[in-house]
Amino acid sequence: MKILAIALAHEAQQFTRGYPPKGPWLLLRPDTEISRLATLAVNDEFFYLDARVQPLEPSREYDLVLVRVDFTQKKIARWLVEEFLRIDQPVVLFGPQVTAWGDTPPPWATHRVKGDITTIFADIVRDARQQRLKLLYEAPDRPNYVVPKPNIGKKPMMNNGYQSIHFVRGCACPDHLRIICPEYLYYRNVTLLRRKEEVIGEVLSLPGKHIHLLDEDIARFPDYYTEVFRWLWNYRRHWTVHAGDTLFHYRDFIRLIAKAGTKIIFLNDTFLSPRIHQALKDPGVVKQLYRRVKFLQSRRMLVGAKLTLRVDETDFPGIARILSHIDLDFIETRFISNQPDGRIELVPISYHPVLKADEPAWIKSHFYSLPALIDRFVRRPRRVGFYSTTCYLIPYSLAYRQNFLEGVPYP
Repeated sequence: MKILAIALAHEAQQFTRGYPPKGPWLLLRPDTEISRLATLAVNDEFFYLDARVQPLEPSREYDLVLVRVDFTQKKIARWLVEEFLRIDQPVVLFGPQVTAWGDTPPPWATHRVKGDITTIFADIVRDARQQRLKLLYEAPDRPNYVVPKPNIGKKPMMNNGYQSIHFVRGCACPDHLRIICPEYLYYRNVTLLRRKEEVIGEVLSLPGKHIHLLDEDIARFPDYYTEVFRWLWNYRRHWTVHAGDTLFHYRDFIRLIAKAGTKIIFLNDTFLSPRIHQALKDPGVVKQLYRRVKFLQSRRMLVGAKLTLRVDETDFPGIARILSHIDLDFIETRFISNQPDGRIELVPISYHPVLKADEPAWIKSHFYSLPALIDRFVRRPRRVGFYSTTCYLIPYSLAYRQNFLEGVPYP
């Protein structure tokens, strides 16, 4: 059976024939969820289409069409479903946005998956063979892990060397942000800790040096991660990891992950989001944040931070100055707004010419400006070394800058 899995893209990043893809090659990574489906489709022909690097052209040549819908992709998803229906080809929707619809999906979403599609992929394939697709496939909220299949993106337009892994599945977001967290939407409050032997076996199977650990917070289970990283120390890999604010309670653990090869550590929303407004009024808070960032950099790790803000904030220039003063290496910002039903929704924010200081995009414009980048590139080798500066800080900073200037709203 021929299976087509489509990864949608925001309108600003959709591929246009005759033009190069938008966004830097470094960040054009294959979709992880679809990579896992490719691993499961061992007995079928599996095709991956990414809307960032390929045109969306509905076709009847496939027996099953799966479309992953992320937040802010509802408009393009509706268009694609209607285009496939014109040629009498049903489409199965899955992904965070589809799960977030719950029991009230839009009328055009005829076939959908609620939850983690990998847990019921076999049922969908079986029904597609019998041409009896259900309107709703409801996956259990039991955490599941499938090893992503490598090298499935279109070469050479995508970064096929990207390697990712999970040690732990489950949500670690603040309560008010859980509604926009895929891990929470899929598994609610249930968490899965993989066996150490299983993790090490997967790491050894990855050919590349750099691995992105997708776990939301390595400080949530310090004893578990300490044991795993003590073993991984022996394999000389480089890591990008994510951690919450409680990381700073475990200084020995910080030293361990640095020695084990962590090159980039992203602090999640628990680090900046609860303090950013207080920092606007209290210089002492800024100094505290600065000292914590410097401690991580003194361990020769580059430091990024994720920040979720309301789109109607009033002091974007002040927030931009704070992010510069605490001397982060990377930032990933996202903006939310309250809907009439009380839910929060992601708002895509993109660069445009003649950007003003009172606009949300000013934060990235200030942080990734050329003077700010050059200042960072010159000063950082003293803290993290020339290798990390050259191989990680410079290429990733320029990639984030390119993403922003080309109008891509995320990350």
